[in-house]
Formats: sequence, C-alpha cells, structure tokens
Amino acid sequence: MGTFFAFMEKKNEVELGELLLSLNYLPSAGRLNVDVIRAKQLLQTDVSQGSDPFVKIQLVHGLKLVKTKKTSFLRGTIDPFYNESFSFKVPQEELENASLVFTVFGHNMKSSNDFIGRIVIGQYSSGPSETNHWRRMLNTHRTAVEQWHSLRSRAECDRVSPASLEVT
Repeated sequence: MGTFFAFMEKKNEVELGELLLSLNYLPSAGRLNVDVIRAKQLLQTDVSQGSDPFVKIQLVHGLKLVKTKKTSFLRGTIDPFYNESFSFKVPQEELENASLVFTVFGHNMKSSNDFIGRIVIGQYSSGPSETNHWRRMLNTHRTAVEQWHSLRSRAECDRVSPASLEVT
C-alpha cells in the first residue's frame, strides 16, 4: 500500500505543483507567522498566456473560517517566487484547534479564478507531510520551519480535511 501512496504523491507533484512554506509560532505574542516563499511546476491554467498564480491563506479555527489573506499574483509563470509574509493572531490555547488552508489559484480577469491545488496544515492536515510540518513548528517555537508540499486536489482535501470544506 505504501507504494501506491508514493505513486499518488508523485502524481500530484507532476499534475498540480509544489509550494514552499515557512511556519513559526511566537507563543508570547500569540502570533502564527507564515511565509509563502515560492511555488514550482504549477499546473498551467491558461495555455495561451501561462498562469498568473496567487496563494490564498485561510485560518480555520475548529470548523470556522476566521481570516483570509492572499499573496500578490505573478503574471505568466508556473514557478513564482513570492517571499511574502503573513501573521495571524492565534492565542496559544487555540493553536491545537487551528488549521491553515493554502489554496493556489490562477488569477483570471474574465471569470472566477482557476483552482490549481490546495494543502491544509494544522489540526485537520491534508496528509502526512503537512502533519509533519505542523508538528515540527509546534516543537520549535520562535524558529521558522521551512518545507516543500505537493499540492493536492480540492476533492482529496475535502475528503481528508474538514477544514478544507469550510473555505472556498
């Protein structure tokens, strides 16, 4: 069964792309800091012009959407460098019930934005890699923990993470 999942991971990587994130938590300030560093090999949503990708970051507490933030969108690339930082207020006693939903979209002027991929990190993580990143952050307060993640489909995230169902 392990080989099947390894194959699925590779399949996602090829199809949807990867996202490099850095997380750190400052207990004294009650701040969860997120750096969206870059993405690579994103699924191209507009064949004629390339993708104009951006990342939407949503904080979900339990099953309630609390806050939404977005990176800028970068024109005509499937390998965007963002280097954008976001900070969310999360008191220490609420941290264990928090999830961060990262959704990559292709910016679209004419219609709704095109979904590229998603991952969820936190209480309702969308997979073992995401759970590992969250645990590493929890164990190293005040130190940024960086990790690549393979993007997943909306259907896969919705199936395994209740937090994914709470966002658009």
